[in-house]
Amino acid sequence: MKDILPLKRLFIKTEFKEKSLINLSVSNTHYISNVLRMREKQKLSIFNGFQGEWEGIIKSLNKKKGLILIDKQIKKQEEDNLINIIYVPIKGHRNYYLIEKITELGISNIYPIISEHSVIKKFNYKRANACAVAASQQSGRISVPKIHEFKSLKSILSSWNKKDQIIFCDETEKNFFFNDLFKSKPKEKINTILIGPEGGFSLSEKIFLKNLNYIYSLTLGKRILRADTAAISALTLLIDKKK
Repeated sequence: MKDILPLKRLFIKTEFKEKSLINLSVSNTHYISNVLRMREKQKLSIFNGFQGEWEGIIKSLNKKKGLILIDKQIKKQEEDNLINIIYVPIKGHRNYYLIEKITELGISNIYPIISEHSVIKKFNYKRANACAVAASQQSGRISVPKIHEFKSLKSILSSWNKKDQIIFCDETEKNFFFNDLFKSKPKEKINTILIGPEGGFSLSEKIFLKNLNYIYSLTLGKRILRADTAAISALTLLIDKKK
């Protein structure tokens, strides 16, 4: 039974070289000892986000230190489809639930933004990144999404690459749906979801968005969705359309 179980997985932010040794950080040592409950001589899968996936062997392990031998590469790095999200962070655990789920879905870049109706004024990068790493480890992906600097809506879009076209999920839009957009626009260029705050963007922000020709406003349906539900729904639809 042990031979057919999938290897437990660990993200390590360092370069890999075959048959070399890696000293684990205190946090990674704690994780494989107390969360994964692994011991010396056991094998695990390791990845760093740019060199594929490798098989490692735990050479030594105690409460504070761990040492892994990099054995062999088991999967090459593949370029992910570029998918971005621009969103206004929400309060409490739901913000990290959102990051976890969009990571599992395959998001490439996460752009947290401040809007006029923002409730969150500070963004906890450490916790958000830890959540993204954990979701990558659990889901089997061999990359971790990049979480960008917390900026205002206008600041993000002022330097935006206009070739990366954006779907704005607008709760006030009634008649324009995902299918309508993809009938009229090439799907290769549309790769970004924009999710506003709970309560929506301000009138001035909506006017600003509607004046940008690389942003398309559409509805996700009859119901007004919470921000995390809207993000997951929209990304699922976008990924399906881009297959």
